[in-house]
Amino acid sequence: MKKIYCSAAVLSAAAILIFLYLAPQRIRTSIVSENKVSYEQPVPSVAHGFILSQQFVPRYEQLERIEVYINALSCSREEGYLDIRITDSSAEVLYENQLPLAALPEYGMTPVVKEVRLAAGNTYKLSIEAVDTLDDGPAISFFPNEIAANEEESGGGLTYAGQRLENAVLRASFCYSVPLPPVNYLAYCLFIVFLIFLCAERLFLHLKK
Repeated sequence: MKKIYCSAAVLSAAAILIFLYLAPQRIRTSIVSENKVSYEQPVPSVAHGFILSQQFVPRYEQLERIEVYINALSCSREEGYLDIRITDSSAEVLYENQLPLAALPEYGMTPVVKEVRLAAGNTYKLSIEAVDTLDDGPAISFFPNEIAANEEESGGGLTYAGQRLENAVLRASFCYSVPLPPVNYLAYCLFIVFLIFLCAERLFLHLKK
């Protein structure tokens, strides 16, 4: 009996070490940062070189997605795409995505960035431009800064065609993938120990018969 429980203790310790090594990468949760409720305004066009750019500071390093409110009801979606870029303070392109206009919903929050790792606390710029469109492209919304800014955008600026839009932030949400809080790992570890010792107990009873 003592030998079985000693083996269970060693197995539990090994299983917990392996779990704590793998869990932060494998077992994660999502955190979403959104604008507060406010009235919105759209820019007239993001085509013909009129680029819309928002500075932002991510709270965590792993971004699952960034969503932007896009209204494509009144534009042609037969041709063209949205060129999405994230650049750092040195203007180096860290992420680029070409989203076909045909793939856009008629309106609503639309993922424009997916699965990118950035340094939390650093300043980046998200830029949106409609390319090869038949008209002015979709309308993209912004909110008043002091009312609706989320944490990522609160210290940044929104520029349109190279001009700063005063008191404005992009209508956007930031979804992160983050490790579970430490208390969750403790619960998992206790559950692992419970399972291993339960199996050891059953093995002992089986051998005893």
